[in-house]
Amino acid sequence: MKLITPFAVCQAATALILAEGGTSTLLVQQLLRNRGYQTHQAEVSKWLSAVALQEGWTVNDNGLFKIYYSSTLSVLPH
Repeated sequence: MKLITPFAVCQAATALILAEGGTSTLLVQQLLRNRGYQTHQAEVSKWLSAVALQEGWTVNDNGLFKIYYSSTLSVLPH
């Protein structure tokens, strides 16, 4: 299994934002696992928070989990 990197987290999160309009740590973690990465919730959360800050993404914390959005990425038509 591959180890996750900030770049892998950014790619996965960007793909999910483009496809769905937003993403969460759980969705990024599932996508990375499907791509052969060894993931742990805390590590994915740490990298996703760092990527979101660097990319200027909006974060909505509803108390249970965070949803990440980007005002510069547009959802792809289905």
